[in-house]
Amino acid sequence: MTDQDVADPSNEQLLAAIEIESRRFQECYLWLEQSMPPVFFEEVTQEKILLIAHGLIGFNLQEYLCTVNLKNSAVVMCLDSPDADLRILKNFSTYGIKNYQCYVSSTPPPFPHVTTNLRIAIIYFTEAIETVEKHYPLESKEKLRALVKERNPGLSDAEFDKLISGINSIFLRSLPLERLILALDMFFRAKTRDNVQYEVRYNEDWEETGKSSMNIVLAWRNTPKHNFLYRLARVIHRHGLRMRKVNATYINPYSKESILIMSLGLHGSNGEAAWDAADIPDFLRELATVKYFASFDLIDSNLVSKNLISGNSGNLLRAMVNFIHQALVYIDPNLYTIEKIEEDLCRHPELTVELCNAFSAKFHPDKHDEIEYLALHDQLQQDIDKLDTGNEENDTRRKNVLRQGLSFVKYCLKTNFYRTNYTALSFRLNPAYLDNIPFDRQKKFPEMPYGIIYMKGMHFFGFHIRFKDLARGGLRTVYLEQAEHLQQERNSIFSECYNLAWTQHMKNKDIPEGGAKAIIFLKPWDRLESEALILQNELGLSKIPEREIQHKIENFRKEQKEEYLYQAQRSFIESLITIVNCDPDGKIRAKHIVDYWKRPEYIYLGPDENMHDSMIVWIAEFSKKYGYKPGSAFISSKPVVGINHKEYGVTSLGVNVYMETVLKYLGIDPNTQKFTVKMSGGPDGDVAGNQILNLSRYYPITAKLVALTDVSGTVRDMGGLDLQILAELFKQAKPIRYYPPENLSDGGFLLDRQAKRAQTAYAQQTLCWKKQKSKLIEEWLSGSEMNQLYRTNVHQTIADVFIPAGGRPRTINETNIKEFLDEHGKPTAKAIIEGANLYLTPRARSMLEKQGVIIIKDSSANKGGVICSSFEVLCGLALGDEKFLVHKSVLVQELLERLRQCALNEANLLLRTHSKTGEPLTEISDKISKRINRYTYQILDYLDAIPLKNDPTDPLIKCFLSYCLPTLRNRFQAELLKEIPEHHKKAIIACHIGAGMVYKNGLSWEPSIVDILPVVLQQELNGL
Repeated sequence: MTDQDVADPSNEQLLAAIEIESRRFQECYLWLEQSMPPVFFEEVTQEKILLIAHGLIGFNLQEYLCTVNLKNSAVVMCLDSPDADLRILKNFSTYGIKNYQCYVSSTPPPFPHVTTNLRIAIIYFTEAIETVEKHYPLESKEKLRALVKERNPGLSDAEFDKLISGINSIFLRSLPLERLILALDMFFRAKTRDNVQYEVRYNEDWEETGKSSMNIVLAWRNTPKHNFLYRLARVIHRHGLRMRKVNATYINPYSKESILIMSLGLHGSNGEAAWDAADIPDFLRELATVKYFASFDLIDSNLVSKNLISGNSGNLLRAMVNFIHQALVYIDPNLYTIEKIEEDLCRHPELTVELCNAFSAKFHPDKHDEIEYLALHDQLQQDIDKLDTGNEENDTRRKNVLRQGLSFVKYCLKTNFYRTNYTALSFRLNPAYLDNIPFDRQKKFPEMPYGIIYMKGMHFFGFHIRFKDLARGGLRTVYLEQAEHLQQERNSIFSECYNLAWTQHMKNKDIPEGGAKAIIFLKPWDRLESEALILQNELGLSKIPEREIQHKIENFRKEQKEEYLYQAQRSFIESLITIVNCDPDGKIRAKHIVDYWKRPEYIYLGPDENMHDSMIVWIAEFSKKYGYKPGSAFISSKPVVGINHKEYGVTSLGVNVYMETVLKYLGIDPNTQKFTVKMSGGPDGDVAGNQILNLSRYYPITAKLVALTDVSGTVRDMGGLDLQILAELFKQAKPIRYYPPENLSDGGFLLDRQAKRAQTAYAQQTLCWKKQKSKLIEEWLSGSEMNQLYRTNVHQTIADVFIPAGGRPRTINETNIKEFLDEHGKPTAKAIIEGANLYLTPRARSMLEKQGVIIIKDSSANKGGVICSSFEVLCGLALGDEKFLVHKSVLVQELLERLRQCALNEANLLLRTHSKTGEPLTEISDKISKRINRYTYQILDYLDAIPLKNDPTDPLIKCFLSYCLPTLRNRFQAELLKEIPEHHKKAIIACHIGAGMVYKNGLSWEPSIVDILPVVLQQELNGL
């Protein structure tokens, strides 16, 4: 527009509009200068101030809520109120927010009838990338360097520069030096901890200075970038607080080392001090768990948001939901779903509130009152019984749900719920609650466990079940890749844990520890792809080549999925140790725990599905760090200061002993006669891989491995797979898809489940290599063809022996047993050696045994690993890490010989008894386990009242020493007598005598052990 155009009388309306806007803009700008605090003009750029002034011109026309969206940030203006932060952040709940700053005017904005001050929020998103060199003065940087290095002497200049370059420059400029130093201190603490690291500072002079009355500086690992600040704002608002100022930055935001650093300035919503507005301890407990529990669910909308219960009590109910589901799912899985249970707890809030009150009366560290709890319990029980809405079906379901909630409170013995900072909730339960479920417990869970621990954390829940005070068993993580399998697997988690623990108990007959198992059910990570998309968008702005972007995205996905698994496992371990770590007299060491058990609890773990060496090492170090009595012996199969199961093939050693013994029983000498084997589990697995190694090592000429299935694919070669190639794949930790298809014999095939191509827009085909007439053919199978072949190949292939050495529980069950039969209805294997736990259901075993299949149960075949772990525990307790490493090689050789002998002892007794009685081997296996365990318990009861002497010549101590490996017995007798707890020694004596007499005398010999204990002891000593 030219000067002439402006002077044109036809533009008078335009000139008037410009004049009005200029005058209004001037009024708004001057009002900002007069009403906004000085810090506003220091921290907000001139460009944004101009935008804010322009936005104020029409502020009243936008219902007093104005948003200015910029490329990497946003400016929001609204009238100030207690829920102002919620109204602002709600519209950005799915954004990754790097910085959120709020400024409140001292007077209302210049509009008629407006009496409320203005709140201006500046939001910076994670996409905003600014370099510290450009925006942070060098002088300030050097001063900060000196102060940080003074507090962290080991920090190098290069490490400091890398750290500072990763911090949002707005964060650096906005924080006072003292608070910035504190934030970096929290950062260094958060690098090695999953729970939030925070410090609270109170400003007593807030009225004089105008500062926030409370400041929180925190650092938190692996905090989600989306929705987090909005969730945090909801917690703050619910506690009667408001955010005066928030500064945040992510360090390494797209790596597993991602850490959020945040500074929060908080004040009472109505202008009072934060400590007058809120119950600060309760607020801090909820703040420390906002990352771990859902915020947008029925419990939140129906109970928490309506202030019927606190946010922390909401977390308690969320934990209860999964527990109740695992109890009632066995009655009707369609009636008692997670969703319906959550709804039922919300449907009668007056009862649910009383449920939370009863829990508080029993476990609140400062207010617990057992008399009050019992009165609340009895009243609530009566109120639940009286529940009547006129709909019998709904009432029955809701009564069962509420009763199980009350049972949860009643049978809980201790919990970490009132701890001030945790990553998951843990509850030690009296297993008697199982008798309080309206179903036939004897049919589903015939043996009552000794102890049950239940845990609920971020994206997971889990159990630890044990059948004896001193117990050990593996930690398994069920980590689903696909959401469609979630409900089926989730419904059976407690049952799977129970059955695995019981199987372990049957296995553990040769060792002092009883059976135990821990399972983490980890649901698929639904945010992974959305965060990967954000990263892709950010990388796209940085002009990186497309190939490099995709490489970074794939690395991100892989790293994040692994960290997601590890974070759940660390959380499980931290929560478990917190409620079992006691002094020798049984006093719990952690604060804020009311303990109704009051006894020492020594639990030992082992590896299982999805447990990697790095995590095993972390668990051992964590146990030592927190002073848990077992120390690094808390978990076995450690790669260096332990006996790694995969490295030494301890489980497969026993499987191989059983395989050879059974083949000889069937009339096949595997050392001289050819035999065929099929297996589940791949060359990269522990049991399967080591058994492949055993076949190539001990039977290179006679063994013919004809079929194999693992997660990557399935293969069949009736001419026999090349054992040397498979052994090499084991050493390289590669699955079966890497087997060279050109090595197949005619008629053989290899299905590669990971080789896909698009068939249509909605369907994919999978590659299957086939060998026909000496030619290799590339065939692409449809989804149905692929699934059919993958599921049935190993089961349909004819072989002498089938070794399940991998696969989920219940893989062969009564409904699919026909897949293990040939076209004539006969089993496709003469014998099954169960290297994988619970691969067959009891009914499936029985059906196959009736057709003449020799089956060695998992509790017999798979016991090598648990025996190895038990001796690793013994070595760890007696020697510690350093001495163990010095003598490790000889100890391992002695242990391998002990494992071989233990497997042979039971194999001979099984087949000897089967020949005499004709009983199924699975029944004989159960009888052996139960007989040994019965004798062990009888001896333990007898020894319980007898104090052991530390005299090597005492008969009982001689028996204890005779159980130990020769090197321990001969060179470290003093350490054994001093370091092994007495109850552990007694357990060793009992199991050593019980197992020895059953293997020696058989099942037909059945005296009362206690009556003949002196004779038995003398026989043991004579055998030394």
